[in-house]
Amino acid sequence: MAWDFLYIVRRTYHGDDNWGEMYMMTSEGKWEWLSYTYELPWKPDEDGKSLNSVSRIKIGTYELKARKDGDKREFGGKGWRLELQNTGHRTNIQIHRAARSMRIKGCILPVHFNTLQGDSIKKGDVRILNKSLELMDKIQVRLDSLAKSNKQKGDSSLTIAAVLPAKIVTNRSFAYV
Repeated sequence: MAWDFLYIVRRTYHGDDNWGEMYMMTSEGKWEWLSYTYELPWKPDEDGKSLNSVSRIKIGTYELKARKDGDKREFGGKGWRLELQNTGHRTNIQIHRAARSMRIKGCILPVHFNTLQGDSIKKGDVRILNKSLELMDKIQVRLDSLAKSNKQKGDSSLTIAAVLPAKIVTNRSFAYV
């Protein structure tokens, strides 16, 4: 049985919106706002399923597995990241650090800004990579800490939803209204 670790609220499910917000579980069992998220917009195939490499995945709960393989991030690789499990017809969907270009193929990027609030950061800015690395480090430290102290067995999980559950409504919950 997976235990709650990350929660993403998307502004919209369908359409061209790329932005959401990520919350992370604390050691006290409460949700804490972590960052904005950047994903591809929703693009379905003729059966209504998300298109590989050009669309976000569907709303749901997914178990997470940490990955450390591949090039280290110091050499242009993704470094430590989380891969979503049981994603249906989609594979290799990950939460990983953002590159300066913000280029993705269906993954989820934790970032410290969004373009909806008039932020001055634009694609290509080195702060995108640096801040995203900090966010991934924070996720890794928290996951390791909770995994060691968590009384629940199994893997951590990510829930992707269109709304916040009542237990985590915060003053940030109305940031997009």
